Amino acid sequence: MQQDELFPVWRPWWTTSQAAYASVKPHLGRLQTRILEEIERRPSTDDEIEQRLDLLHQTASATRRCLVKAGRIIDSGDRRKTRSGRKAIVWKVKP
Repeated sequence: MQQDELFPVWRPWWTTSQAAYASVKPHLGRLQTRILEEIERRPSTDDEIEQRLDLLHQTASATRRCLVKAGRIIDSGDRRKTRSGRKAIVWKVKP
């Protein structure tokens, strides 16, 4: 075993983000469809999407962000409380 395997070198935060993206990239189409359909049924916060679709926060929010960047969903202007009691953006399908 090499020393860098025993004591990993610090990596910038984006390294983990890139790894996370690479791990979900093959499923983005399916995940995007599920989240888009859920938001079409009812405008939702990330927290609500996570609960209804049984997704991890990182998966739900990253996939929702892709939909925002693609112009498929937008901020509705509404806010609702999450399970933690904080206000969150309610996302809706772009008209």
